[in-house]
Amino acid sequence: MRRKKSVKPTRYRSVGIATFFVLAGIAGLAVLAAQWRHSVVGVDLAISGLRLTTEEQIQDAAGVTDTSTLAELDLLEIRHAILQNPFVRDVDVSRDPPRILRIAVTERTPIAMLLNVQTRDWLLDEDGYVLPAEHLATVHDLPVLTGAEVAQVLEPGVRIVDAGVQKALQVLKYAARMDKRPLQLFSEINLSQSRDLVLYTLDGGVPVIFGPHLRIEEKLRAFGTFWENVAMKYDPASLEYIDLRWKEQVVTRWRSSADAPEAREDTVAETALAALPDTLNGNE
Repeated sequence: MRRKKSVKPTRYRSVGIATFFVLAGIAGLAVLAAQWRHSVVGVDLAISGLRLTTEEQIQDAAGVTDTSTLAELDLLEIRHAILQNPFVRDVDVSRDPPRILRIAVTERTPIAMLLNVQTRDWLLDEDGYVLPAEHLATVHDLPVLTGAEVAQVLEPGVRIVDAGVQKALQVLKYAARMDKRPLQLFSEINLSQSRDLVLYTLDGGVPVIFGPHLRIEEKLRAFGTFWENVAMKYDPASLEYIDLRWKEQVVTRWRSSADAPEAREDTVAETALAALPDTLNGNE
């Protein structure tokens, strides 16, 4: 017995041909669209995030001209050029076809104020860049840095490389990233000691002997725990000082034994007091 030859229905063949032409048409349109986008001359900049810098500065850094095409722009090169602006901390550059280049700028923000250096006060970001104070309205809540001696000639845009200033900023940077609360507890960092940073609390102006900028996170966590669980339950103004230099413990001295949560003799009192600035020790 002979087998009949199987014949595919004609309609299946027609559908396949139609599908092929549809896909070919879509591919052709995609190619034409890509060619059209590549040939569009002129780029519009959409810049956001500016307070300290101007659109003109960003435009100049981007290097976009009237004859530029969006597809030919080197985004990494543009990003690198914009980051040379000392007030720009980060920037995101992206294409929005057919002709928009989006530039989202993240500017530097102040974290401290450096007091009385070269007859002026200076706003600093966490990396030590001097920011223009006239463009920043809310600066009254910032911790201040005192006792610094900076040899550089300062002006907006300069990065301070002084070791003492950088140590203080590193402490504030850690505090801000761990928890906003510890940063807001301090009103001042004194840099007059050769090795030891001395912080002052916003509430009561209690000296906090931080010591060298080692074990920063550990010290800040210890301080935060002590301040919340002990100091605030008593009168913080009764604290003579807090010493964070001792590993895994917070050493304190209260103005009288009655003020202390636990009366005891402080065996490291003389060592701790020696680390405070001379004006606190009474050694004018």
